[in-house]
Amino acid sequence: MWRGVLASLLLMPLALLAAPERVELPGVPAVGGHWHAAPGPQPRPAVVALHGCNGPYDSRGELNELQRRYAADLNAAGLHVLVLDSFSVRGVREICSLKSSRRPVTLADRRDDVGAALAWLAARPDVDATRLVLLGWSHGAQTVLAALDAGDPTVQARKVHPRAAVAFYPGCSGPQRSVNYRLQAPLLMLLGEKDDWTPVGPCVELHRRLSPYAPRFELVVYPDSHHAFDIGLSVRVRDNVGSTASGTATVGANPAAREASRTRMLAFLAELLN
Repeated sequence: MWRGVLASLLLMPLALLAAPERVELPGVPAVGGHWHAAPGPQPRPAVVALHGCNGPYDSRGELNELQRRYAADLNAAGLHVLVLDSFSVRGVREICSLKSSRRPVTLADRRDDVGAALAWLAARPDVDATRLVLLGWSHGAQTVLAALDAGDPTVQARKVHPRAAVAFYPGCSGPQRSVNYRLQAPLLMLLGEKDDWTPVGPCVELHRRLSPYAPRFELVVYPDSHHAFDIGLSVRVRDNVGSTASGTATVGANPAAREASRTRMLAFLAELLN
């Protein structure tokens, strides 16, 4: 049955994805989002999708291709998707060009946005509050790690917790340096071997340290793959990157890794949510 679902995803064009509903989540500040409802019997599992440092929008101000493609895939698999927008409400368009210490939106801000999103989802009658997922890319994946930190009092105090999480190419230096960091929920981490923006080394070390004690921690490193290996753009060197020593980073798709990571993600979620 699951193989049939995966096969259907390969054939589904983005045009078939229904227009998302713009929503506002209570919080300080109130956070915006785009709600992609999955059809079928309710309630259903739901995913909180967390954008990277570029924000969730393209140059036309619409949800970018990555967000739309993953929402389509997850909707087809029977999961609702809430794409969070942590930047607009704070008057920020992007933070990629800024050094980490100068970014006006912090991981703590976005961790709190996740808490608001989980509470909002749990209150919906069409959502199964026992089957919530965090999914993030790059800075959004770092947010996933922050929101899963069982050693953080803010995370501990949350009333609603995710069942599982997926992190695409996060920066792992912070959690790796924290002796108190531990995972609250099962995590799948997907990395590019040649990533020179968020290198794999600290993530591999974090996995080595935590996996004996974590609820479940899977890590996959895709060979010949750079940062953002699952986007639709060809490989290029990006400049004006604030968080690297050179001010540049190599980004772009590896089609084989993109498809393999999508399949791995969907299988991981199917196992954890069913």
